[in-house]
Amino acid sequence: MSLGGLTVESSGGRTLVFVFDESGNVVGRMENGRVDGNQVVASRHNVVTASSRAVTTLTDTARIDTPITEHTVASISNNPDSGATTIWFNSGRSNSYVSVSAEHWILHGSVPGMVRTTAYCGDRHFAVVDNWRAVDAPIPNRLYELPPGGELVVRGAWDSPSDFSPASRTSVCSPDGQSILALYGTYRYGMDETVGPAMTLVTIDVVDGSRIETPLVMPEARGGAIRGTMAVLGDRLFWLNEDADVLSVSVAGSPTVTHEWTIPEGADATVSSVSGSVVTAVNYKGRPVFSQYDLLTGNALRDPIELPWLESIVGSPAGDTTYAISSVTATP
Repeated sequence: MSLGGLTVESSGGRTLVFVFDESGNVVGRMENGRVDGNQVVASRHNVVTASSRAVTTLTDTARIDTPITEHTVASISNNPDSGATTIWFNSGRSNSYVSVSAEHWILHGSVPGMVRTTAYCGDRHFAVVDNWRAVDAPIPNRLYELPPGGELVVRGAWDSPSDFSPASRTSVCSPDGQSILALYGTYRYGMDETVGPAMTLVTIDVVDGSRIETPLVMPEARGGAIRGTMAVLGDRLFWLNEDADVLSVSVAGSPTVTHEWTIPEGADATVSSVSGSVVTAVNYKGRPVFSQYDLLTGNALRDPIELPWLESIVGSPAGDTTYAISSVTATP
């Protein structure tokens, strides 16, 4: 679990990362310079996270710190099977990245513009990047691939409307490995107190960047998508919105979104992630509780685990801001 400052506008505080066991007892802690928007991602082989001073890779036998000087994480995505992970940092008019291969080799680099969403297809990493443009002008986009052990390659380029952008900084790969499935929001149309911004499923071909845009019909839920919660099971795409609703839609069929279930008491104070078919959540309202649910059914997969040590940290002062949970995950 990662904790940091509540907002990017404030200053003070540090990045805290806690590792706890099935009884809720803390078994490890890292503390370093504050980086906004941090996440923790886990695989069968490692755990990767960041601070303002280092990207840290934890394995069964080692801790590998890759020195950096950054202030804001734009996106973290990984291959949960191999452990390959890429972290993008928002560095102003460019985004830099640190990529950790399955063998724990480290690659550094940067591109102009801003990373909008990223995904892994196997160990191939893809990133959609916006280039800078005049206000209200079409946005020039590029699809980059970072192959294992290689350099960034441009796979596609296109322009998109200035009000059309990914709803989540992390996306997923299609079942056949040939496309990225990204959820986009359009803020010019569809504004409604009930359903929020309109949503579009954008299927991006990883060979040439060609796209299929499917406007979604959302009769039962609000728009938006929480980073790290998109998953494909069978022929359906699942994700969570800020109301803690689990939503799904057919990857290539009907555009109507189904409301599957809602994390209990989750809308006000829950941080969540999805890995495979497991939803991991920490509800920090009152006495913090760690829970896991089956993505398809909403059934609890374990008894809730209380985290009493977290209660005194969340909401505590740090400079002119307060500590908040930025990310939670569970090792497979």
